[in-house]
Amino acid sequence: MSFRVKFNLVLLLTFALALLLATAYYKNEVQKATLEEVKHEARLSLQAALAIRSYSSQHVRADLNQEQFKPDDIPAFVTMETMRLLFEKYPGYQYSETVLNPLNLANMAREPWIREVIDNYRSGRTPYADAEITTYVRDKTLHLVRPIKIRDATCMACHGKVADAPAGMVRIYGNTHGYGWKMDEIVGVQAVTVPLDRSKERSAAAFQRFLWPLVAVFTLLFATLNILLQYWVLSPLSRQNLNLNRLATTDSLTGILNRRAFMDQFQLEMEAARYKSEPLSVLVFDLDHFKAINDTHGHAQGDQVLRTTANLVKGALRSNDQLARIGGEEFALLLPHTSTAGAHGLAENLRKRMEHQSLQNSPATTGSFGIATWDGRESRERLLKRADEAMYAAKAAGRNCIVADEGRAKTT
Repeated sequence: MSFRVKFNLVLLLTFALALLLATAYYKNEVQKATLEEVKHEARLSLQAALAIRSYSSQHVRADLNQEQFKPDDIPAFVTMETMRLLFEKYPGYQYSETVLNPLNLANMAREPWIREVIDNYRSGRTPYADAEITTYVRDKTLHLVRPIKIRDATCMACHGKVADAPAGMVRIYGNTHGYGWKMDEIVGVQAVTVPLDRSKERSAAAFQRFLWPLVAVFTLLFATLNILLQYWVLSPLSRQNLNLNRLATTDSLTGILNRRAFMDQFQLEMEAARYKSEPLSVLVFDLDHFKAINDTHGHAQGDQVLRTTANLVKGALRSNDQLARIGGEEFALLLPHTSTAGAHGLAENLRKRMEHQSLQNSPATTGSFGIATWDGRESRERLLKRADEAMYAAKAAGRNCIVADEGRAKTT
């Protein structure tokens, strides 16, 4: 697995974890924020209802004792009707005033949980002060509840004694319920009901507005880091690795393969030759009288001879032939798809080139060539040794000649 793949996997895992944590945190915060927003709306609605009730209470007192009593004279009725009109365009929003002993039986606290809330307020078991709003969440709805406590003495004109109540009101609602209330008594609750679906819709919308930009930011950051990785890390590393590989596999003087790289390539070519059942030959040659060149002309001139020889040989090779410097003045050629005869022909071409070069330039040098062809079984070391022995046989035969591994020499 490459470094880039590993880096991107770590980066993706890190981003995925960060995205997961960020979205989880933000989703929770958005849900809380939208719930608080819905609560705020509900509180405003409840405050609006209180304002309507207060206004109604102040403006109906003069009509309480009139014979022509109407339901519109009751503040609770006016408040609920006004809030009903207000919530017509808001499905699920409701305002209600429910009491234990109402004039209008439609306002009777019948639901068990409402009665429990009222009982808690009346008994003082509620943890909230009676002037505060209590929040309840039931059946995917939010209920903001406030106790109705009798503080205004004018309320007793209608809900105190039946004899004191307006006659028109008694005719409408009867004389069996809605009376007997007392000052400072908690008789019921005011409630605003808001569906929590609205909160979920808001939080989902807000979360979507947050999520896609976050994904876009992470994607941009991912791409930017990959670009920076390429230009600041991978490209320099690649260049360094190429340089290191070149240094590890190339002879620094001549620029051709060194012995180690040659042996690695040797093994690969042997496996290919075995698989394809094709011939493989090795040609080893050594520069004649090279020590005399160093002694007479100096090592700098000797190095130049080695470079010139390497360039000369490279110019005569096929694309799949491999040239290496395996010793001081000793070179080796790996010749895939080549029989002994083919290797001999190439060696003769190289020998003539070197001989011609020797005649044209000083210091003069020729080469002695040894050839060995793989038998399909022996190791690379054994094959190279046979070619090396053939090269020494060429030197013994007078130099500037070619000897195959059978020991036969061809002199010029």
